[in-house]
Amino acid sequence: MSTVLVVCTGNICRSPMAEGILRSLLAERGAQDVDVASAGVSGLEGYPAMPEAVEAMSEKGIDIASHVARRLDPEMVRSADLVLAMSTEHAEAAARMVPGASGRTFTLKELVKLLAGEPASGRLDEAVRTAALRRSAREGPDSADMDVADPLGLGVQAYRATAWELGELCARLLDEVFGEPDPMGAGWPAGAEGGRPE
Repeated sequence: MSTVLVVCTGNICRSPMAEGILRSLLAERGAQDVDVASAGVSGLEGYPAMPEAVEAMSEKGIDIASHVARRLDPEMVRSADLVLAMSTEHAEAAARMVPGASGRTFTLKELVKLLAGEPASGRLDEAVRTAALRRSAREGPDSADMDVADPLGLGVQAYRATAWELGELCARLLDEVFGEPDPMGAGWPAGAEGGRPE
């Protein structure tokens, strides 16, 4: 079993949305050997996801209404095979907690770009190693524009835009790691309607 830990600031917006999307996409693919969790570097322990996040995800057929926020701690980082941050700041905070964790800590955008063009290995651990090697060899992207925009306080339309962005990035990530899904099951997630928000 591999573990993906998604990290943002308060664990009430971006990271629970990304967690829900990844879980849904993995379930569509029948991938039962990857567990997904989330936390926040300033996690509002015990808080639910923002109502706008719940609404935006519900529109995509994903239920995050029962989400409970957690504060990131070193044990979470230590036990994760991949720490997937919503911003460079979050990635740096997670990597500082545990010596050696930087090699498996990336922003979502960074990881997608680092794996672009690589043959899909079908294994999360191999994809993480490949990305770390490409980053250390400076083959991959620079640090510019590696963040997913924070919708907090911006209304439900901003959350819909974030949901769309996260959906696209998460789908691309799983394609890079596991290969293209069966075309008959394509799209994210099952039952999702509508394209990019206006």
